[in-house]
Amino acid sequence: MEYNVIKTVQSRLGIGKDQQQPNNDNFLGSEIISSLPLQIALFYNVYFAPLWFTAALTALILKHDQLPEYYQFVTPTVFCIMTVFELIRLYCGYVGNLQESVPELAAFWMVSVILQLPLCLYSLLDSGALILPLEVSVNSILLLFVVAELVVSTGTIRQMSLLQETKFTLLHGPGGARGDTQHGGARGGDTQHAQDQGGDTQPGTSSAGMARI
Repeated sequence: MEYNVIKTVQSRLGIGKDQQQPNNDNFLGSEIISSLPLQIALFYNVYFAPLWFTAALTALILKHDQLPEYYQFVTPTVFCIMTVFELIRLYCGYVGNLQESVPELAAFWMVSVILQLPLCLYSLLDSGALILPLEVSVNSILLLFVVAELVVSTGTIRQMSLLQETKFTLLHGPGGARGDTQHGGARGGDTQHAQDQGGDTQPGTSSAGMARI
């Protein structure tokens, strides 16, 4: 896969061709590597999020008085954390995938792994929290979304990172397009400087010839 990505970038940049390439940054832009499966999962997850919020809040209100004193504090806290970070997670996933931005997509992946996945499992498996069937249904669907998005986004982050690294190497490396342009400009300056020095020596030569005559 790495070889195919490098060849794709080289073909877009025109590296290895004899023709002179235009100095235009838009020439890079190129192949779309956003993940369609990830975008589909995020799309349906966004529409499912209000349903999950309503169902989880309703279940929390119904069972709050029957919860032990410890869970009366823990369960609402877990619900608030999941709600806030679900919004952050979906935003980072949308922006990172559509704009092919590795930092936002990495933040989406980290929030999913560190927070949402453990909290979903807690909401499904902790019997002391008096889990209602309504909670089981909506949290199971949310868990499926989180796992599916994690699997797809892992490969997407790797591909985006590889492509951006290859672009940087081809553009800014010794044999890159911008490196060649800079070296070409330096060589042109040296040639002009040599021509100026040649022009300065011609009057001296003519004066010496006239003196001999």
